[in-house]
Amino acid sequence: MQEYTLRSTYTRSESAARRAADVAVVIILSVLLVFLLFRLMLVPCSVKEPKLTGFEEGDLLLVDRVSKFVSDYSVGDAVRADVGGEYLFLRVAAAGGSTYTVRGGRAYLDGALLDESAYSDGWADWLDFEIEIPEGKLLLLPDTRTSVNFPSSYIVDYSAVYGEVRFRVSPLKKLAFYF
Repeated sequence: MQEYTLRSTYTRSESAARRAADVAVVIILSVLLVFLLFRLMLVPCSVKEPKLTGFEEGDLLLVDRVSKFVSDYSVGDAVRADVGGEYLFLRVAAAGGSTYTVRGGRAYLDGALLDESAYSDGWADWLDFEIEIPEGKLLLLPDTRTSVNFPSSYIVDYSAVYGEVRFRVSPLKKLAFYF
């Protein structure tokens, strides 16, 4: 039986040049992938006016722009949205087709009591109102509910939501994941 040996037709310098070219292609593709990831999916945004518990002015957050095409937002999700021509970080309180009610300082969604104690300081005890959220819209509220004068002004089109907060990357000592 005859043996075959594989012999390279490249010289050593040509082989090193091919390896360098392969490494350069991998680096370029990696940089392109990272650029696309941070340009299209996870967009860095800075907090200018803190409206949510735990966020401070200057915090750098990564906002997920793609998940809204995959699934709907849930009550309690932190999002960045265009509210009255200004981008704010707010919390989803209700989705389209729901009724958001406040009675005696407690919030109800379609008649069921909401537990917003993990992030909200609650509503004033004397406040009573009910809002019907139209289809295709969201009710977005700050965590400090006592600062809300006209809750209906926080109803926005679904398309006005820029994305959902996924990570806090700065300051590093307060690194956090939100899922």
